[in-house]
Parts: sequence; C-alpha cells; structure tokens
Amino acid sequence: MASRVVVLLVVAAACVLGAADAKLGRLVVTGVVPCNTGSLIDIATSPAFPNADVELRCAGKLVAGATTNSNGSFAMEADLTSGLAMLIGGCKLVVDTPLIKCDANLPAAGSLVSYMQGPLTRLLGGIFRLFPAGFSFHAH
Repeated sequence: MASRVVVLLVVAAACVLGAADAKLGRLVVTGVVPCNTGSLIDIATSPAFPNADVELRCAGKLVAGATTNSNGSFAMEADLTSGLAMLIGGCKLVVDTPLIKCDANLPAAGSLVSYMQGPLTRLLGGIFRLFPAGFSFHAH
C-alpha cells in the first residue's frame, strides 16, 4: 500500500511539473550482466558479460543505454520523468548482444531481459536508484 501511495505521488508530481517542463530527478540503474542462459540467472555463479549493450526500454521505447565494462558492470542514467513508466512496471533491461560474444558455446540468437527492483521510498537528492531483478534468457 505504501509503495502505491509513493507511485501516485510521483505521478501527480509529474503531471504538475510536466506542464512547466520541470525534471523530477534522475533515474540511475546499475548492475552486472551475466554470460549465461536460463531463468533468473545467478550472477554470483555466472561469468560476467563484458562489452554487452544494455538498454532500458519503457513501453517499448529506448530510454537509456550503456555498455558493460570488462567486469560485466554497467551504469546508466535517465531523466526520471522519461522513466516514469518504471514505477508502474512498464520498463525492463534488455541485452540484445549475442551471448556467443562472451562464450562460443552459448546461443547466437536471443536476449537477456530483466525487470527492475529497488526501494520506492529511496528518492533522495533527486536520485532514484534501481537495479536488475534478475536476468533471464529469452530465445528468438
């Protein structure tokens, strides 16, 4: 119930502030991309996926993007107003870089996909931090 109230407050603020083209703050998404297949891949037991392109897509639109470093880590930032669909579950992280690029034994077609998680009450200093809920492999 408390998270629903926070979502309603943020949506209301977006409506009020949107008319003045004001920014609600920044949305920061960080995480590690695994080089593996399966559902809810365990990043602790999977090798990292270096140089993978990670996209934050909300309602089918690209909102932000990043490339993982040599440790498979990424960080991306978006205007919270443009990522507002995140708060109502409309966003996901997508890695379309073929897994064969990190392990020749893995499929050449498919994507890694993860929804977001993070505390809805942690909007401090205008920064809302989220991270992957767990990547899963989706074959094409």
